[in-house]
Amino acid sequence: MSIQVQADTNDAREYIEVFAGDIPEMQSSPAVREAAREYILGKQFASEGKHGFAITHFKKSIGFDNSSAAPWVGLAVSLSEIGNDENIIDAWRGVLRRNPTHGDALLVVGLASARLGNFESALRYLSRKWLQQDDASVEALLRDAALNSVLRQLNYFEASKALMEVFQQTFDNGVTTLIANNDRGAWLGVLQQLVDVGAAKIASQVVAAGSSHVEVKELGSLLTVLPLLEAASNSDGSLTEQVYATLAKSNGLLPLAPEWDEPVSHAEALSTAAQTMSLAGAIDGAINLNSASLVLNPENALTANNLAWMKLIRDGATDEVVALCMYAYELAPEEPYIMDTVGWMYALHGEPEKAIPLLVSALRNSRKPSPETYDHLGDAYWMAGNFDNALRAWQTATSILNTTESRQAYLEGYSSMVRSVWGISVATPEAMYDLELGEMARNVLKKLAAVKNGEEPEIAAPSSKIGD
Repeated sequence: MSIQVQADTNDAREYIEVFAGDIPEMQSSPAVREAAREYILGKQFASEGKHGFAITHFKKSIGFDNSSAAPWVGLAVSLSEIGNDENIIDAWRGVLRRNPTHGDALLVVGLASARLGNFESALRYLSRKWLQQDDASVEALLRDAALNSVLRQLNYFEASKALMEVFQQTFDNGVTTLIANNDRGAWLGVLQQLVDVGAAKIASQVVAAGSSHVEVKELGSLLTVLPLLEAASNSDGSLTEQVYATLAKSNGLLPLAPEWDEPVSHAEALSTAAQTMSLAGAIDGAINLNSASLVLNPENALTANNLAWMKLIRDGATDEVVALCMYAYELAPEEPYIMDTVGWMYALHGEPEKAIPLLVSALRNSRKPSPETYDHLGDAYWMAGNFDNALRAWQTATSILNTTESRQAYLEGYSSMVRSVWGISVATPEAMYDLELGEMARNVLKKLAAVKNGEEPEIAAPSSKIGD
């Protein structure tokens, strides 16, 4: 270790020793024969993979001697093996009450505390674990990423800076281990844990560092999840764009999950990544990736429309957005999603007479009714002075949004994406639903309430007409 790295480590240690606080000593007590016998039986069953029987004996051991940490460790491990998530953390907390320096317990409880937002507890446990410096490489990566996230949550920015100055070696070792293990499940598990503790940016860096060194199946998963991680860390898509460009240099094709064995073009991969960022609410990143995709394939109507739509939402109906909308319409004038975009653009330009027929056609040509298009149509009708039709359009949008079947279908769709495409989640299905449709549903209800109360509904403010 160089002198400078040693100095940086000492700086981090000074901070972390303070956060760790006074570490209680483990209290020893004489063994209880019955407890020892049940513990040995539990260990025997656990070694045979019979964790249900093992748990029974560990609990009996605890009943005979509640001061020993050993049966609590056995209980926690066996609960983990059978996936009993409800009680695992409680078991590890039981270990810490009896052995405050137990490394595995400090890490598990520290990560859980960070995940649950109990930042003061997480800081204490993870600091104590950091001082031990005995973690395997991947566990050390999770430990330091979580500790850094907690430090920043608590505004200890100088301590965070000191920790990150000695983080590179930990990062490199963790990524090297993941590459060597060549296990898709391990990659996704680590990335999920990083997201859960608020370290999505480090997760995206892990993907970028490992993507050039993994097999094609693992690569497909990493490339698919990278834009989701960038969205979760409020990034602009530039890392995704850079990684995709580097990997596409060989033959221009990139694998994406779940069909990793059927690689797609660089342009299509960017377009798909943009859709992922859009679903997660990262509009700027989605715009950047769609722009890059359209440069590579200017004839893709879906990409052109998505770019036009997101710029319309973000910037309004600027001259650039109008041109993009019309370009997408020229590429595929019969597509309902493009009719909706162009119709809404006309409405925002104060030309509802042009917007209404396009929006009506979009609804007629759609395989299933779109509440968003009905909302747009309602606004266009209201601008045109056709108030009865506006009310009917908004009421239809509300009825679609408020059906149990509609909401359940969306939630199941998101859960299916997590299971079969992304492999990780950055938000609950309910949060994703609220992000995409919740605000629209609230706005439609406000319009209906305003009309009912004899007030003017708040609709999108139109700008000047095109060409004025």
